Amino acid sequence: MINENPNNNNTDQEALLNNKNYSLFGLAVSGILLTTVYTAVLASQLMATKQKVNYLYYKEKFTENE
Repeated sequence: MINENPNNNNTDQEALLNNKNYSLFGLAVSGILLTTVYTAVLASQLMATKQKVNYLYYKEKFTENE
């Protein structure tokens, strides 16, 4: 088979490289989004724990005198 377009091989390599770049970019964006969601969940759990600890601390502190 005669290769009519000598640049065809380069075009295929460029297309493969572009697909890899898009895959890497998608993976990076997905990682950032998952990290953001995970951080938000941890922060909300931390604040809920802080509120519970404050409630128990102040409840015990102010009910000691009674």
